[in-house]
Amino acid sequence: MPEYNTKQREVLLKFFTDNADKHFTAAEIELALAQKGEKLGKATVYRRLERLVEDGIVRRFVSDDAKVSCYQYAGGEACKNHYHLKCLKCGDLLHVECDYLDEMSSHVLEHHGFTVDTHKITICGVCEKCSVL
Repeated sequence: MPEYNTKQREVLLKFFTDNADKHFTAAEIELALAQKGEKLGKATVYRRLERLVEDGIVRRFVSDDAKVSCYQYAGGEACKNHYHLKCLKCGDLLHVECDYLDEMSSHVLEHHGFTVDTHKITICGVCEKCSVL
């Protein structure tokens, strides 16, 4: 059941649409909003994020240790039909369109009868920036 439009919800929606190509932790969202003069408490941010996730407006990515989640706007074209690469050193989440990974998804469907949900896949490793350090 979609949530009513409240001021807090509108503030969060605007934040996500203005930053549609990025992902944020709840703490980063709270800080960014506070710096813009929008005072939303931690509990309010978490509660509204949960509803936005339930409504399919925002996507949640959970870290391997399940201690930190990050959130990204699910609307528009910013996060459709691509894969996510997460750096285990710096924590960056990269968005990658890749024909080879598309072929892998097609192979899994054709040969194993399993449909891959590309929105949920996160491939973990070390990014180029961190591998040279």
